[in-house]
Amino acid sequence: MGSIKHSIQFGAFPSTAVVLKDTIWTPLQILRDTQDPSTLCISTSKSPRLAKDEPYASAVLKAWRDESKTWPSNHSESVGAPFAYQRKEDGAMFNGYLVAPAAKVNKTTAAQIETIPVVILFHTGAGPQDIFLKWKADALVQKLQCAVFIADIISDGEGYAWSDRKKYEIARIDVLTAYEENGQIARWKLRQTISAALDFLRGIDFVDADKMAGLGWCMGGHPILELGLMQEACVKSLVSYHGVLDGVKDHLDKPSIDSKLIGDRTRVLICNGEQDPYVSQQEVEVAKKILESSQGCIVHIMNFNGVKHGFTNPAQDFNPSDEFAYDENAANLSWEATHNLLRETIQ
Repeated sequence: MGSIKHSIQFGAFPSTAVVLKDTIWTPLQILRDTQDPSTLCISTSKSPRLAKDEPYASAVLKAWRDESKTWPSNHSESVGAPFAYQRKEDGAMFNGYLVAPAAKVNKTTAAQIETIPVVILFHTGAGPQDIFLKWKADALVQKLQCAVFIADIISDGEGYAWSDRKKYEIARIDVLTAYEENGQIARWKLRQTISAALDFLRGIDFVDADKMAGLGWCMGGHPILELGLMQEACVKSLVSYHGVLDGVKDHLDKPSIDSKLIGDRTRVLICNGEQDPYVSQQEVEVAKKILESSQGCIVHIMNFNGVKHGFTNPAQDFNPSDEFAYDENAANLSWEATHNLLRETIQ
């Protein structure tokens, strides 16, 4: 099974258009069928590091393969390709990964293209180069036949976040620091980074730029909260899984609005373990209140009794910290709720 070269021939496009003509798309089945997990634990000139160690890679690959057995057999296979994109305010570069049904990237003329919705995935503290996110992207494409974009908020193309934690911490603080602009305190650099991903996706010919959703895990809870506050009409739904929500402290004084004055209201699902030491129940409730009162979002919370941080990832079974633990029931219930929400909001 080899790679697929995008064959669309482009004419004149606005400056935001992404030229896909020479893109090499790789079937995700190749990654899913990896026989030697150790190859995912190093970065090379051809591929980034995608896992902490062999147990991590093996646990995710097994779960990925197990889930793939439940997917419809008649769906077009998932293919993916890396893309660099830029934050316009300062020129900072980011490293995303776009996944889509092969049938979409194989169209030969622009006239043949029918657009599909896109789901943006926001990474944990492990960074965007994570085998876990490739699994989730593949699953979403197979279940929903949508596009999926793994966004980068720390400028990590090689997977440095797995090993260089000092560099990661500098990048994390830089993008998450809140400051005042136009009389309002917010994580403006994070918002600019999110906007860079949205702008990139608006330039993809087969993406329906009016039907977007976002999912975030752990650190990815920060962009989910900010995106919910950014009033992007194209964003129809958002999901946070054990997402860190300490950014709510910057928005406690936001004025309330009349939800009746809002057209389409963004739907938000917050999935959290009640024993998560990184996400307090108070922060979850405050996030719900702020998103509902200041933005008119419709927020639903799924709290899981006795569940700890990182419950969606089976590789947490190998985490030596007692603060992390995989929970199969919570993982399955939250993932099923996600599929239902996406079907209702972007399909």
